Amino acid sequence: MPGYQYGNPQQYYGVPPYYGYGMPQGPVFDERAARKNFSRIGMSYFVFWLVSIVFSNAAALFLYIVFPDYTDNYLLMILAAILPMYVLGAPVCMLMMQRVPAEPPVRSKWNAGQIIGGFIVAYALMRFGSIVGVYIGSLIEAFFPDAQATTNNVEELVMTGEMWVNVIVMVMAGPVVEELLFRKILCDRLRPYGDGITIVVAGMMFGVFHGNVTQGVYACVLGMFLAYVYLKTGNIFITIGYHIGVNFMGSVLPLLLLNSANVEGMNEVLATGDNEKLAEFITENIESFFLIGGYAMLIYGLMICGAVILLITLARGRVRLQPGRIWIPSGRKFTTVILNVGMILFLIGGLFEILMSTFG
Repeated sequence: MPGYQYGNPQQYYGVPPYYGYGMPQGPVFDERAARKNFSRIGMSYFVFWLVSIVFSNAAALFLYIVFPDYTDNYLLMILAAILPMYVLGAPVCMLMMQRVPAEPPVRSKWNAGQIIGGFIVAYALMRFGSIVGVYIGSLIEAFFPDAQATTNNVEELVMTGEMWVNVIVMVMAGPVVEELLFRKILCDRLRPYGDGITIVVAGMMFGVFHGNVTQGVYACVLGMFLAYVYLKTGNIFITIGYHIGVNFMGSVLPLLLLNSANVEGMNEVLATGDNEKLAEFITENIESFFLIGGYAMLIYGLMICGAVILLITLARGRVRLQPGRIWIPSGRKFTTVILNVGMILFLIGGLFEILMSTFG
């Protein structure tokens, strides 16, 4: 049986191995105990979501009463949305997750080439996931014209926000908290059930947590890869670094480029339809156009390199998923992992938020 070593009996969450004729046998799968653990995991993240939603709305209402024009202040908007999540929701979730046994992965050192290659793959997967998310959103909007499935409210907010706030919240605080919650805390509790279940569940929960179609798809893809990296290295600092890098390239770097370019002037020239004025404008702002063009080339270059690295790695059979200490029979995985009170509540809450952001 996968995950069981004969001659070295192990405890399977309250189901000790039994013996026959003096020989150790593989323990019987205790579905009730496993479902209880998955329910506790789902309930912990459901409470995290609920506390974050309730207190962020309460903070927004308070600010609206005290400062009716608070939406004009980017910092206040971000704090109202983020602080309840990080200060209240995350600690409650971490405390509740203590009820689930944890098994951290064994530390394995990656060299510089592996770390850099891993980041390129992570960024490429995020970008490809974003394209898929926008495509799915476009299909939804094709059937429901009033829907806003391709709208990424966070991205729009970031692109119009203040640089130093983005650096502190999006690039520093966000990745640290999310990696601790969705990689360290979550994956340590899922690992006894095998790498496959850990990667799929961690990615799915990370995607649902983001609350909209576009972000949900690429967060799911990125979350699965980061879970894989964490399982293989046992080093949460590597995934934090990847997350910081991805957020930096998606929030701070584009804002720097936009600030260096005269976007309003460009729109005014385009509105005139005068090619001579357009050529003159480009000549006067040639450095900005080179920077934006270079950024675009960097993105496409990383996507191509990431796809090549991933395909070569898969072709050489270097991606190996380890079985878990607790083996869930194939026909009972969905019922054990998903069909429990905690997971159902988490999925209902997350899908409700996705529907509200799409059709609300």
